[in-house]
Amino acid sequence: MALIVTQSGRFDRPRHAVVNLPLEPLHLPTLTVVIGVVLFTAASIMTLVGATQRTYRGFWWWTAAQWGNMASAICLLMHSVHPWFVPASTLLTLQWPLTMLAGTRQFYARTNFRTPQWADLVLLVAGFALYVSVWSSNQDDVGARVATFSLINIANYGYTAWQVHSIRDWRQSPYLKTILFLLCVAVIAQMPRMVAAFTAWGAPVADTNHVQQPVVLIGLVAGVMFSVYMCLLLTYERTEQDLRESHRQLRVLADFDMLTQVPNRRHFNEMALQTLRLAAPGRSSLMVFNIDHFKQINEESGHAGGDEALKLVAGTARKMLRSRDLLGRLGGDEFVALLPDTSTKDALYVADRMVRQLDRERRVLHQKPLSLSFGVVQIGAQESMTDATQRAEQALQQAKQQGRGRAVTGEADALPPANAAPTEPPEADAEWAAQDPRRRASDRGDTPGDGAPHA
Repeated sequence: MALIVTQSGRFDRPRHAVVNLPLEPLHLPTLTVVIGVVLFTAASIMTLVGATQRTYRGFWWWTAAQWGNMASAICLLMHSVHPWFVPASTLLTLQWPLTMLAGTRQFYARTNFRTPQWADLVLLVAGFALYVSVWSSNQDDVGARVATFSLINIANYGYTAWQVHSIRDWRQSPYLKTILFLLCVAVIAQMPRMVAAFTAWGAPVADTNHVQQPVVLIGLVAGVMFSVYMCLLLTYERTEQDLRESHRQLRVLADFDMLTQVPNRRHFNEMALQTLRLAAPGRSSLMVFNIDHFKQINEESGHAGGDEALKLVAGTARKMLRSRDLLGRLGGDEFVALLPDTSTKDALYVADRMVRQLDRERRVLHQKPLSLSFGVVQIGAQESMTDATQRAEQALQQAKQQGRGRAVTGEADALPPANAAPTEPPEADAEWAAQDPRRRASDRGDTPGDGAPHA
C-alpha cells in the first residue's frame, strides 16, 4: 500500500488506493494442534455428559466418533515418526460421519434406514483401501492424496446425509434438520478442494495450502463441533419427550380405572361438568347402576371372577353408549353414565338394552348370569352433579329394595325390571330393538361410539 507524505508532514492515502491485506499462510502443525485441542474438548464434554446424565442408545457411538477425530489429529502430528501415521490419521478422520451414523441408527432404532448397518462398514473399508492404494503408490503426491481423501470424505458425508433424510422425525425435529443441513454443507464445501487436488494430481505442488486448503479443514471441524451440540440437544429433546409421555401416563393412571378402562369418579365429574355446559339445561339424564349380588360373585368365583364381571359390564356399557355419552366407575361395582339431551324414558330403554346385550355377551363367554340394578334421574337445570348423583344413588337403593334387576327413576315409582321388555314401547323404540343392539335409538339421533374418552 502506497502512502504519500504531504507538506504538513502527515501521511495521506491516495484517494483511489486499494488496501491489500494478504493473509499469511496457515501453519499446518500449529493448526493441527489447535484442532486437536478443540476435538479433545468436544470428546471430553460428550464423555462427561454420558457419565453423569441419562443418555440413550447411540450416544456412546457419537462419543466414540469425537475421540476418533481427536486421535486423528494426534496421528497427523506424529507423521514424521512413521509414515503409516498418515493413513491412520486418514482412517480416523473418514470414520467420523459413518460412526455418527451408527449412533443415529441406534438412537432411531425404529427407523427403516435405506441400507443395513453393515453397508456403512463396507463403505468405510472400501474408501480406506482406495486411499491406501493411492498413498502407497506415491507418498509424495500431495494432489493425489488430497483428491482421494476429499472424494471419499464427500461420499461418506453424502451417504450419511442420505440416511439421515430417511428418518421420519427429521421434518419435525429442528436439530435433525440442522444436522442434515451441516452434512450437505460439508459435501459442497469440500468440492472445490477436491477439484483443486485433482488438477494437481501427479504434478509437483509448490504451495500445499492451495491443494490442502486448511480453511476447509477449519470449516469441517467447526461443523463437527456444531454437530456435537446438536447431538446433545437431540438427547435432551428425547428426554423431554419421555417426560411428557410419563406425565401423560401418570395422568391416565390418575384419571382412569385400569381394570375397567373407564374414568374414575373424579375424572368423570370433571368431564361431566364440561359436557353439561354444552348440553341444553335440564335435558340430560344420569344413570347409576351396579351388579346385583356382587359380593356373592366374589365369594363363589374369587376376585378374578369379580374382575371379569366388572370388565364385562364396563365393556358392554361402552358399546351401548353414544360417543358423547360419558361412562365412569364410582367405586366397587358401581358405575355411572351421563346421557346428554336424553329423557329419563330414553335412559330407561338404554338400560334395558344394556342388560339384554350383557346377557348375550355373557352367554358367548360362558359366564354365570349377571343382573343389574339402575337408578335414573333427570338432571335439573340448576342442579349440581353431586346432588344429581346422590338422587340417582337413592333411586338405585330403591331398586335394590324392590327386588333388584330393575330400574327406578328419581321422579317416579319403580318401573318393570330392566331386563324385561317394555309392554308397549313407542314405535321408534320397537324398530330400534329389532336392529343390532349396539345401534342407537333413532329418536336419540346419534352414532355408535366409545363411551370412555381417550387420554
